[in-house]
Formats: sequence, C-alpha cells, structure tokens
Amino acid sequence: MAKDLCKYLCDSSGWQLETPRIFKILESSKSVLIAGCGGGYDVLSGLPLFFNLKKRGKEVYLANLSFTPLHQLTDSFYCTNCVEVKPDLKVRKPDPSYFPEYYLIKWFKDRWNEEVSIYSFCREIGVKDLTAAYEKIVAEHKIDAIVLVDGGTDSVTFGNERQMGTPAEDHCSMAAVNGVSSVTVKVLACLGFGVDTFHGVSHGLFLENTAKLDQVGGYLGCFSSSKNTVECQLYMDAYRAVADHMQESIVCTSIISAMKGHFGDHHSTERTTGSKLFINPLMCIYWTYLLDKVMDQIPYAAKLMNTKSMYEVDSVIAEHHSKQKHRERLQLPM
Repeated sequence: MAKDLCKYLCDSSGWQLETPRIFKILESSKSVLIAGCGGGYDVLSGLPLFFNLKKRGKEVYLANLSFTPLHQLTDSFYCTNCVEVKPDLKVRKPDPSYFPEYYLIKWFKDRWNEEVSIYSFCREIGVKDLTAAYEKIVAEHKIDAIVLVDGGTDSVTFGNERQMGTPAEDHCSMAAVNGVSSVTVKVLACLGFGVDTFHGVSHGLFLENTAKLDQVGGYLGCFSSSKNTVECQLYMDAYRAVADHMQESIVCTSIISAMKGHFGDHHSTERTTGSKLFINPLMCIYWTYLLDKVMDQIPYAAKLMNTKSMYEVDSVIAEHHSKQKHRERLQLPM
C-alpha cells in the first residue's frame, strides 16, 4: 500500500530545512552559555545567537576569552584569571582603550536597561584554569548547553595544515569546554568564512575538514545571518557602539560589510588599508559543529588539558605542527 507523502514528511523526526540543526539541539536547553573562543571581539559574533535564544525564552549568558589586560584594570576577579564584567565593575582606568566586553555590557545597559554580565578570561590562561572557570559558571547558573563562537574559521584546523592561522586561543577554549563533563550539549559555531585569509588560512582545507566532520556526524550544517533579521540588526548596533570607544574589529567589519551587501575589495575600516579584501555573502554564514567531534580530529587535544598558560598551549600546538606532513593550501577550483 502506498504511503501518504505529506504524513510521512510531517511525522519525520530527522533534520528539517526550516530549522537549523543547532536550534533543534538547543531546543530542550533552559540555560545556555555563549562564549567567544578566539579572543577579542569573538563574543560579538555570538550576539545573533544570543538574541535568538533569548527570543525563544531561554536564560542566556555570555563569556569571552579576553585580549584586555584584565589584571591591570581591576582587582575584582570572579575566580582565577576570570573577571565578571558587569556595569558596576570597578576599573582603575575609566574608558579603557581596549575592552570590548566592558563596552558591550554598557550598550546593553544604556540602550536596553539590561543588566548583562560577560565572564571574561585572561588571555594568558591555560586549559586547566579555563576549565575550572567554566565549571564554576556552569554550576552557578545551571548551564545545560555551551555554544563556543569563533569569529573566523581557524578553530576548525586539525594540526596538519601548512598554515593554521591563530588557533591557540580557539583550541584552548575548545579543550576547556570539552572538558566540562557536567554539560552534554556543546556546540562550536563559526561566523566569518574568508576573514582568516589574512592569517594564511586555506578555506579549501576548512571545507575539507568540514566534510570530514560531516562523515563522522560532527557537522550540524550552516545558515545565513541576514541584516533583515532583528538579531543581526541588534548585532550591528552593538558592534557600532563598542567600536566607537576603541579599535575596530577587522572580523566584525568584514562580516557586517557582507551583511550589508558589499562585495569584493570593500574597506569599512582604515585598519585594512593597503590590503586586498574579498567581502562576500559567505562571510554571513554560521557553520556549526558538535564540539566533541571537532576535538576528536585534533590529535594534540589531550595534551592541552593540563596546560597552565596560553604559552604552553601554543607550545603544544607548535611541537605537534613541526612533526607533521603538512597539507598544502587547497585553492577552491571555482
């Protein structure tokens, strides 16, 4: 007897085109931590996800690996090498020259009267202390899902690429979160395909790595972030408010330029003067992965777990990289 196609489609429990897989995975989560994994402005690349999950009625918290010299600015530490940046944070120097977390929470307060905190981790931190900091945040807020966000794509490098970009901060964050055993839902999201070209990243190899992750069930698919969504409009507004106080982000300006429909060698910041850009719609796409599956493809992941500083993290990666038969750049044949 022939099956009813419409009923079959409606009853299907598999992936659905209308809902990006990441949101299905987070559907039952009540308390989600969104964390920038590569440092600096990365936390802003998670804002569209933050706003969408808030709209879905979830408790959402923010964290970031910080490039700000936190020990020089404050004595108010949440735990070892971690500051809870909030509106009443006491800083030694008013209007710091570089502190995206601080200016972002000021935007939340000034624009929306929202009391938002951002847990900010010192850049010098190693995986051991970073794992402990994440565990404390998870326990305090009953976090049941963590989404790490990379502004760029060099987090999805496996250690044998000729040029890896700057993966130390990303892989430190990824190893730390992967080590938080009390949370089972852990996702990596990358926004800004193409922006790591400046650091020599081969996006052909990134696509090859993504295909490998798809083979082992680690790739969750991708979806576009559009300027026509309220989430991205808020992201652009927040970025502008932060950048008005400090050095602009090449990553964020590239993504936002792409969101606005610019193409090719378009420059929105003086920081890119003299360089050749390729702004394009692919920069607006979130690429999403199961974190544990990504870590399974990184051979030195276990060696990162006991590192006590970012210097040690970098040394582990450099030692491994020096012994590899490298995959050369893969130019996209199109």
